[in-house]
Amino acid sequence: MSIMFKKVIMHTLDASLDMPLLSKECLNLTDDTEAYITSYVVGLFENHSMAKAVFEDSSPWLEVIKSGIKDFYSFSCDMAHQFFAYLQTFENIPSGDLIVTQFERDAVPYVAFIKLNYKEAYTHAMDHSVESNQIIKHKSIFPESTSKIQEAAIINIEKMNILLLDTHKEKYVHTLLGCTAPLSTKQKINVVEKVITEAIEENFENKIEALSFAKSNLAKSIESTSSIMIEDVLHDTFGDREEIINACMDILEEQGITEEAIELQQAYKVGKKYTTHKLKTNTGIEIKLPVQILNDPDAVEIITNPNGTVEVRLKNIATLISK
Repeated sequence: MSIMFKKVIMHTLDASLDMPLLSKECLNLTDDTEAYITSYVVGLFENHSMAKAVFEDSSPWLEVIKSGIKDFYSFSCDMAHQFFAYLQTFENIPSGDLIVTQFERDAVPYVAFIKLNYKEAYTHAMDHSVESNQIIKHKSIFPESTSKIQEAAIINIEKMNILLLDTHKEKYVHTLLGCTAPLSTKQKINVVEKVITEAIEENFENKIEALSFAKSNLAKSIESTSSIMIEDVLHDTFGDREEIINACMDILEEQGITEEAIELQQAYKVGKKYTTHKLKTNTGIEIKLPVQILNDPDAVEIITNPNGTVEVRLKNIATLISK
């Protein structure tokens, strides 16, 4: 992935002030600064919390961006004022700095904004009056990784589609931009997991084995296609029980998931979570098992006793290591 920045500016959104502090100049992109901002942009492209959105026809930003943003500085200031208005409206939206940038990714033009919410951190400071080091609290520290960012958007100027990050609990960014608010990849995965889990809990006696089997089917789909092929996973999990499959598909459609497959940017990382299954007892015992072993009766057996208690038997163990 090749990122080439054309313009980058940063405005300050401080809730304690009456207006945003607007920078009069674009950032001086030293090698370190460029690498720092690049890490955010690349991280956002790969972030499963990003949702694919499109502008509404009534969006105030549609024509400005579609025309190529002829006045980047005015555009960035207008964006900062809009963000600041929401900052004043909702008390729980934190202060931060707003990065607005035009860049090219593999020769495709984009415009993006990234809101870096402040966090507190401690550091040292020299008290020169007595020549003594002191510990002070900084209240304007940037997040250390993309995973901590809550508000951002990357807009493809050629296709006018949006990658939207709107994870603050106020969910205000899509309203600010005037765009749709679809589910992110992460949200879609969570919905699929929930629907399958609820179907298993309602229809299967051996829920642990069925849930493990569903996980292995999700892992298999991700490994072979770098996506979650929804109908394939449902058929593999529920077999010929079409009534369960159809009920799941209806619920998914109601939740806004209509595509055949959920495409994954980092399939390997997503797939890893489905390779193990954790069991936890009411007495605090935790057992972490590979899903392929959990479905092997020669390796693991889960028995429900007549009194309702459960036994977990681990079989054919050649070596036991204490950690």
